[in-house]
Amino acid sequence: MKRAALVLFCTALCVGICVAQTGGADGSHGVVPSDRFTFGGECGIRDTAPQSALQFARSASGAWKVVSASKRPGSGDVMAARVWHQGHWMVDLHDAPGAQSPVMHTGQMCFDPQGRITLMIDRYMELAQCRCLRFTSLAFAADGTVTRREQTFVNALTSQPIDMPDAAKGFPGVWEFRKVEQLPFYSLLKR
Repeated sequence: MKRAALVLFCTALCVGICVAQTGGADGSHGVVPSDRFTFGGECGIRDTAPQSALQFARSASGAWKVVSASKRPGSGDVMAARVWHQGHWMVDLHDAPGAQSPVMHTGQMCFDPQGRITLMIDRYMELAQCRCLRFTSLAFAADGTVTRREQTFVNALTSQPIDMPDAAKGFPGVWEFRKVEQLPFYSLLKR
């Protein structure tokens, strides 16, 4: 399977499972809902249309670039991001770290007008060993302290909650960006 197709498949599967895990638009099973429109509302972003976002992509060599609103990241890109800025900042981050393995690490982050994180949904999906998804939702105080944390593991085939699998011990931690300035493509936001 080509890398671009794998990224699209994993992203669609991950988003579908995450919306189911949060109880849909009402967010009854998680700290924050994970669909873009509802998460944007929680973040203070009124226009969450994809064309309203700034888009970025990172090549396998590690270089970040701006991607025009009418284009998608290229097949050689391993990471992509979209950023909405309407007072608050909302960031969608998608990483496909394994060139040959079906792994996807995504995040939705909300930053206040001062650039401090307030909400995050982190998803890590691994399909080779455990065929599972780790779903973590976090809320933060103004000083960056975590005020709420929920974590669930889900079977990627059935969308049912499972106990933490042994393979999850090797998963990376959740995204550690606590300020907008820490985003790896931040210098491109200032242009």
